[in-house]
Amino acid sequence: MQPAEFIDPFKKQLDEYFNGSRKILDFPVRIEGSRFQKRVWEIVRRIPYGAVITYGEIAKVLNTSPRAVGIALSKNLLPIYIPCHRVIAKDGLGGFSEGLAWKKFLLKVEGAVL
Repeated sequence: MQPAEFIDPFKKQLDEYFNGSRKILDFPVRIEGSRFQKRVWEIVRRIPYGAVITYGEIAKVLNTSPRAVGIALSKNLLPIYIPCHRVIAKDGLGGFSEGLAWKKFLLKVEGAVL
């Protein structure tokens, strides 16, 4: 297999995401993390394109604290595939491992209303 054959499907999906024609990234990935992190990430993967949810709402589902959710999200190595930019604080955007400018940009790409 040539490198382009491996990379092209990922690139195609990301290009489609950024131009607004793809709402879900579904290329195969191996997700590594603790059981708790994977539970948080699974919930985040189900947040619809353009929607947001708070750290507290996820925490309530998992019977944990918003801070624990934030820590799990900070360990996310696939921040568009596991769209942690869709998770916000109850009183603002909250944090983002790639920086708030990037979080705002991704939410704008998706047309999220804050």
